[in-house]
Amino acid sequence: MSIVKMRKMVRKQIKLSLFGRTFELGSPLAIIFWLFVIIFIVGTYYMYGPGMGGGGPVGGRASRDVSPVVATVDGHELSRSEYDTRLYFAKQGRPSDLMRMAGLKTMVLDILIDRELLEEAAKAQGIRVTSEDIEAKKDEMVEDTINSRYSDQRTLHSILEERDMSLEEFKREIRTERLPNMVPPGTSLDEELRSELAREKLREKLESAVTLSDEELRQSFEEVKARHIMIDPQRILAEATAEEAGEETPDAGPEAQEDPEAESSMTLEQAQAKAREKLLALKQKAQQGADFAELAKEHSDAFSAQQGGDLGWFTRDRMLPDLAFQRVPEFTKAAFDLKEGEISDPVESPMGLHIIKVEGRRLELPENFEESKEQYRQQLLVQRRQDAWKDFRQQLRERAEIEIIDPELQAYKMLEKDPERHAAQAAELLATAFKQDPYNASAAFELAMLLKRGDQPGKAIQVLTKLLETEEARAQQSPEVHLHLGLLLKEVGRTEQAIERLQAASEWAQGFDRMNRAIHGQLKAVYEELERTELAQKEQQWLDEYEESMQSQSQMPITIPESGG
Repeated sequence: MSIVKMRKMVRKQIKLSLFGRTFELGSPLAIIFWLFVIIFIVGTYYMYGPGMGGGGPVGGRASRDVSPVVATVDGHELSRSEYDTRLYFAKQGRPSDLMRMAGLKTMVLDILIDRELLEEAAKAQGIRVTSEDIEAKKDEMVEDTINSRYSDQRTLHSILEERDMSLEEFKREIRTERLPNMVPPGTSLDEELRSELAREKLREKLESAVTLSDEELRQSFEEVKARHIMIDPQRILAEATAEEAGEETPDAGPEAQEDPEAESSMTLEQAQAKAREKLLALKQKAQQGADFAELAKEHSDAFSAQQGGDLGWFTRDRMLPDLAFQRVPEFTKAAFDLKEGEISDPVESPMGLHIIKVEGRRLELPENFEESKEQYRQQLLVQRRQDAWKDFRQQLRERAEIEIIDPELQAYKMLEKDPERHAAQAAELLATAFKQDPYNASAAFELAMLLKRGDQPGKAIQVLTKLLETEEARAQQSPEVHLHLGLLLKEVGRTEQAIERLQAASEWAQGFDRMNRAIHGQLKAVYEELERTELAQKEQQWLDEYEESMQSQSQMPITIPESGG
């Protein structure tokens, strides 16, 4: 039997007829694969604990020397064990894509930080969650489970008859056996629900305090046309650092830019003061007759600089691109407090400091405003209540003392703020994380990508090679690691070694999903560039089989599972 026919045979979908319906169980290859996955996960969980997937094994391995605390929030420690457990739980059902792992890890950290802050805020607001609240929430979850999985009543009745159960018995089974599996292993369902309900009650209390009078509703339709000039204090800091390091221009040679994280004697507060001083000088020039748009083109750091700082017409509730689509009440208030032709004093936003010039004002109510007033009110209330909740959470973070201890998470947070400015320091932190845990595939992968972007392909190759050579490292099964190592080897002219890694990437990227589709497409393009026709044809064969599989699936009838297993 040819390899092509064998592939088609093991990928052919197995179907089962039951209760007059047809159910798709998957291909033999998929069934075998998932059996191995289940065995692997269960075995690894009991051997090492739940810290898998880029976090490395948890337990008594001497090779993993990580802090037992990942962060502190107002002195409260967020433990490594809880973080690893929740990361493991969050990864279930998600593709194991290393390129997304950094985002997943920071998301789990943010969830834990927000949870701690909101629980303390709920206590401060006197919010209590009773046992009756928890039991009612469980009842709601049971009903949601039944409605989502057994929306067809005939299917539900068939299940109950087959299992010789009453509806109440079935609900009790869901309550006792399924609900506990909806929370991370080792955590209490009641405590999870208590925390969730406290946050829900806090949100309801805050949002209910948001009201909207008739006058405020009318004002929501008011618009201003404005321009602004933004000065970024971070740019001023970077320029001061470069000047002190002896850099004459941003295009200075690599020796002059070896340490982009070098400390400047200028503080952030001094940079902000300098930005404010410059903006006040620009305001004075504009008031003396200088063209505001031309000043914006020459001096503004905002995206709109080339358009003379033009923000167009906007309402109080519109989020602007120049403000990274964030709500900045101070900016909006300053703009709407100005009369036409006036220029504001410096206003601070997450992007920098601004002066604003209003060039026009208008109020145009919809023709059906009076008869549809309540509809407009409810629409705006929904938005403003969401904004109030978001602002409240942001204020909690700004007031809290948050210290991230884990070096990998420190690096990701720094890269979120400013990837260019913090690249070198983030690379050092990721190198530390990888040294502490040689099984940490995500830290090694992100470190290699930073080194690659920093024109250090040789060092990036060393990192990924070390990761693959680590005994028992699951990165050996990662098509992304093999792919990027192959691309790096190709970049430095080590073609045969590159092809070996690229072929490994192809072998590991076998499941029919979009991520693997992208990998095989990239491999085909690389092989064509290298004029390896036979290898390119193999990739095209995989792509053809993928398309055939997708077409077959699109023609299959949609079936509803009859059990929630």
